[in-house]
Amino acid sequence: MGDKQNTHSEYFFLKDTNHEESQEIDLSKINWFKEMITFDTLREAEHWVYNGDAYNKIGTEFDGYMTGDPKLAFSLVFHLVRENRKNQRFSNIFADEQLIDGKTLFMVWVE
Repeated sequence: MGDKQNTHSEYFFLKDTNHEESQEIDLSKINWFKEMITFDTLREAEHWVYNGDAYNKIGTEFDGYMTGDPKLAFSLVFHLVRENRKNQRFSNIFADEQLIDGKTLFMVWVE
């Protein structure tokens, strides 16, 4: 990997208590699109996300995406950050995971 830093680091800070703007977000107020499909490969997940509702309708028809497959969440974050670097479509892109009813759910949402 070399000594290169993550070029997308300006978009991510996770539960940074020292960050002045860090605040709790009420996830119940987010309009979620839930998709509980699982793929075997990252390539399949990336194709599904990029060509489906998750990428194309987030920020318009819903604010957040929830899935049980981490590959889908990863792919969505990748494409949103890539798009945002060109067009500044969203002011913030967030990602988190939670254990709900014994299952890990991966969440991506935008502001």
